[in-house]
Amino acid sequence: MACKLVETLEKVFKNVNGVSQIEGKYDEEAVRNCPMCGGILEFETTDAQGYRMLSPCQGQFALRRIRLYNNALVPARFMHATFEAYNLGRLSEKAGVEMFMREVKRYARGASGFLLEGGPGTGKTHLLCAAIRYMTLELGVPCVYVDYSDLLGDIRAAYSKNISETDVIEPLVRAPVLFLDELGKGRDKRNDFEIRIINDIINRRYKNPDLTTYFASNYRDRDTSGYNNYKAAGYGTPAWDDYAQKRWKSERFSSKDAFDRYVEVVMNQEYIEDRISDSTVSRIMEMANRLYINAPDCRRSAGKF
Repeated sequence: MACKLVETLEKVFKNVNGVSQIEGKYDEEAVRNCPMCGGILEFETTDAQGYRMLSPCQGQFALRRIRLYNNALVPARFMHATFEAYNLGRLSEKAGVEMFMREVKRYARGASGFLLEGGPGTGKTHLLCAAIRYMTLELGVPCVYVDYSDLLGDIRAAYSKNISETDVIEPLVRAPVLFLDELGKGRDKRNDFEIRIINDIINRRYKNPDLTTYFASNYRDRDTSGYNNYKAAGYGTPAWDDYAQKRWKSERFSSKDAFDRYVEVVMNQEYIEDRISDSTVSRIMEMANRLYINAPDCRRSAGKF
């Protein structure tokens, strides 16, 4: 027998000041006459010792999961983001994203998170918000979403309102699952204030193995991009030319010149390590699996995720 609230519940997604919120609508009269809970959303049970007690019914759990989603602060633009709506066909390699989806669905306390890397419009935020939707509504896991640049702005604004920095950061430090988007995005490169904020959040979460953190960034890390390998091979030194001559075919380039042009881009672009401290990046690599999403920018086309 199912609670009448669950049977009649409709989840209506709304944009409330830029944040995705769910309004739970249900047949109130049917719930008042529910044979399972009589409208109080609890039912009586008897334990092995014969003691009677009230236990939450399915309707109470359903409403709690809606509250979890609403408290997660998903951006309204992504209120309809789901795993099913993500277009895997746009990817040059979909296995990594499929693994991400599987790991989210079998989340357990203390599980490793993910660092999603890739250019703008590749669906990183969509995947984060789809994960929040699944974790809150299907698994009942408390989650918090925060945009890194918005966080920095909130902290600066808090100073003028006599609100402490701790009051802004503490909910992010304690959240069982934190989704930190736009990692490394800021006004200034290697800004001391920005570095201190991200260091504080990551270092404190790193110390608690029960916490899981998901990251997304437009910046790649030096390791998976190939930067570290090319640097070790002597890029920028006389040894490089001999290495490139031996490697361009095995790396599937049409010529050594094409390989050199590609490596030049790799060696001269900005990386996460350039935006935040190396020690913090090192801890992120321990906390999260890295996933590079290679896809076109859907915002410049008619394609949808």
